[in-house]
Amino acid sequence: MKENILYTRDINLTQQIVILDGLTGTGKTMFSPLISSFDRVQNARFEYMFEYLCISASNNKITSDASHSLLNLLADIKYYDGTISREVNFRPNDLSSIFKSSKSFKYIKQLWMKDGHNVEERIKKEKPILFLVTHQLLSCLEPAFKAFNKRLKIVEMVRHPLYLLDHWATYIEMHGKNARDFTIWQDYKGESLPWFANGFDELYQNSSPYDKVIYSIKSLMKSVFEKARLDKHNNSILFIPFEQFVLEPAPFINRLELFLKTKPTSATEKVLKKQRVPRPTINAGPQKNIYKRYGLKKLDKNTTPHQDYHNLLESAKQKSSPEAFEIVLELSKQYEDNFGLWF
Repeated sequence: MKENILYTRDINLTQQIVILDGLTGTGKTMFSPLISSFDRVQNARFEYMFEYLCISASNNKITSDASHSLLNLLADIKYYDGTISREVNFRPNDLSSIFKSSKSFKYIKQLWMKDGHNVEERIKKEKPILFLVTHQLLSCLEPAFKAFNKRLKIVEMVRHPLYLLDHWATYIEMHGKNARDFTIWQDYKGESLPWFANGFDELYQNSSPYDKVIYSIKSLMKSVFEKARLDKHNNSILFIPFEQFVLEPAPFINRLELFLKTKPTSATEKVLKKQRVPRPTINAGPQKNIYKRYGLKKLDKNTTPHQDYHNLLESAKQKSSPEAFEIVLELSKQYEDNFGLWF
């Protein structure tokens, strides 16, 4: 075996990549079909291997040259596959199904198109944009920025932490304990913990499930607040606060158009209507089964946004330890300082 081999990939099919990221529960299910409706944007792909490479590289589990070449290779393969409808999702009820896309007919038609050189010619003419969806990956996206440089744009969904707690509480105990959890795990004293528990392993291990949620969200939102303040990647990240978007989407549609350098289509308005955007309140969205699975309840029409906020605050206080609740208050203030209140 040769030693000191450096992996490389210095030519690429993919010229533009957009990643929709955000903590679980921030609204990616709502926003994904919106981005897909824009001109030239491919249907969304949930590519877990992309996440695993970024997490592994960020934790020095693979070398930088390997992550650079593998991320580029993976992007080009998925980009190519998308142009000939290979390995796209035809399951009607899945979130990433082409049947939930405004471009479903295009994907069906591509099944009979030629591959090889013909694909390269189509790519040059159509200039499609690779679209990936990831989960709470912002703190580990540096390898992707290094691999893709200016070709990469991140759309980061954010949501007030009070509205994430109960959602996360329905799933937190799956991590490290259920084979259907596809999160990277790490070993801590013989117990499997999620990768994002790194740095507070012992605290995570010894906490109640609800406190685990709070500590996890604190850890993951640290990068959100840092990058929102510093704009570290010079216009490579567009933050979309869920609350402001669902109440008044037009300014964010305009920003997205400039950010991605492509335009909304006639399907964009249809997507907004289907997602009930704009909404009279942030909780007036469609009652999808996936939302019900994670504990979302329809809000009483007589409950004001102010009351709803304070009801959730009181609920968090009752369910968490005093130490963890102080973190809830701290996270709430940081979110409101960065992204504002909506009522």
